[in-house]
Amino acid sequence: RPPFEMKRLANNVAHVKVNTMVDGEKADQLFADNFTEISKADALILDLRENGGGSSGIGYRILSFLTEKQFKGSAWFTRNYRPAVRAWGQLQEKYGREAWEVSADELKKMRGENTKVFDKPVIVLSSPRTFSAAEDFLVAFKPLKRGLVIGEPTGGSTGQPLFFNLPGGGSARVCSKYDTFADGTAFVGIGVVPDILAKPKVSDFIEGKDSVLETALRELNLTLSILKIQ
Repeated sequence: RPPFEMKRLANNVAHVKVNTMVDGEKADQLFADNFTEISKADALILDLRENGGGSSGIGYRILSFLTEKQFKGSAWFTRNYRPAVRAWGQLQEKYGREAWEVSADELKKMRGENTKVFDKPVIVLSSPRTFSAAEDFLVAFKPLKRGLVIGEPTGGSTGQPLFFNLPGGGSARVCSKYDTFADGTAFVGIGVVPDILAKPKVSDFIEGKDSVLETALRELNLTLSILKIQ
């Protein structure tokens, strides 16, 4: 899949897919390059359903175009492994950090000093294939109350893989740290839970439908109708 895709849907809704946050794919720069067109929309659906992660900074830069408010990333810890402590049957010590805060000034630098944020309705789509840095994006996005998350719980893994070789020429990777929301809410092994649960059905694939996207559009159309009345 390309790292970035954009379509204009009915009622002037921009549907933007960010399919990766790997550094070399430059999804954040593609978002920035297309931000003028995105800004012309009356609402945005940011689709992270196929995003397996990469660098958290990519997601934070994209988020900088959607809010001026400072936010916190995830807190994390890893084991301070000592073999003798394990042999003694004692608990391993932990090493980690509290959630760091991304300030309003840092956000301004990320998006560009003179760039006005997209302040219209936003919905983010998630799935079990949403992992790692894409989950970091949601961990920062949800507490902001910037918009709804619709879809399925995310994969529930922090990423940060430890790679190692296997006998016979294979390789494997294991997650090496444990993350939480800034307030300590767990999502590893659980997933970041959406505000509105929407699961694709077998019939959707047969009929070529995207019921999760349709759910998001219904929510946005309701929101846009209320805004017009006001």
